[in-house]
Amino acid sequence: MHPMPVCSDTRGDIFDCIQRGNIELCIQFVQNDRSVLRIKGWGGFTPLHYAALHGTRSLVDLFLSFGADPNVTCDAGQTAFHFACRQGNIYIIHQMMQYGADLRLIDRQRKTSLHHAVTGGSIVAVHYLWETGMFRFSDTDMYQLTPLHLAASTGNTEVVRYLLRDQRCAVDAVDQQGATALHVAAERGGVEVCWTLLQRAGCRMLYQKNHSGLTPLDLSKQGKTFRHQQLTKLLSRYIREPLHHKPRESHVLYYWTLLFPTLSGAVILLIAAMLGGYGGITCALLFPWLARSIFTQYHRMTTYQRLPNPIYLGTLIAGLFHSLLCFYGKMMPNILNKCSTH
Repeated sequence: MHPMPVCSDTRGDIFDCIQRGNIELCIQFVQNDRSVLRIKGWGGFTPLHYAALHGTRSLVDLFLSFGADPNVTCDAGQTAFHFACRQGNIYIIHQMMQYGADLRLIDRQRKTSLHHAVTGGSIVAVHYLWETGMFRFSDTDMYQLTPLHLAASTGNTEVVRYLLRDQRCAVDAVDQQGATALHVAAERGGVEVCWTLLQRAGCRMLYQKNHSGLTPLDLSKQGKTFRHQQLTKLLSRYIREPLHHKPRESHVLYYWTLLFPTLSGAVILLIAAMLGGYGGITCALLFPWLARSIFTQYHRMTTYQRLPNPIYLGTLIAGLFHSLLCFYGKMMPNILNKCSTH
């Protein structure tokens, strides 16, 4: 959510202080007049709304201790507790619950706190709310959107996997438009999310049509981005498979990435050995390239499978392998020869 405009009158000073993070001045405002906590600014937000949105623990503690009501709604029917859930700050969520936050309140779109937590993308917050026993993963809003639909719309693969685990959410649930989570992800070009859903539900999901008669592949083809083009190729490939076929992960790229540092290092050393006197220059040029190729990678591979990236484990293995090879192949023979001569 984008930062909101600050009120222009004198009453808006506390909102200005919250957004600037001026905690000392906020304390002065509240101590001088507790009624400032009931002031509503842009969009009907109270100071507690702003503090929860920014995730400022000290201000939330201050406002709650001075009597701020966590159940006051803004113009959209959302409470500060909804904001805290979307922010995913467990400490603030817990504090508001201690001060009487009503977990049953829904906003004007009939979204619960669980829906807001899913939209925010925090698995910890989602699980925390679920453990209260006040929510069901089958709960829908006024548009019949389930938590799985919302997670698919944000492209958060980790939350999608969490919701699919232990059948928390029905993968084939449809919204008001007859769209499944796969339809939603396909329309947004969510390659990784679509792959995750296909793995769980199988290729039968590709044949399901929404109320407009469109399949996920049709929606993907309507997109103009590169990610839509990638997704179209992926879905076109699997729509030819049997209905109950479930795609499996390919580990070829995974093991190639794992062995890449070892093999690349070996090739560089071999080239350096073949060039003789120019070997040092070769190593000075190629090893920085290899290091750059390794240390610019992310913790997950960039393919749609989103497997954990083993490049750093491969680098550790490469270091151990080449060190041992150098020690036993080059240094040990020299040491043994010197010992034998003595």
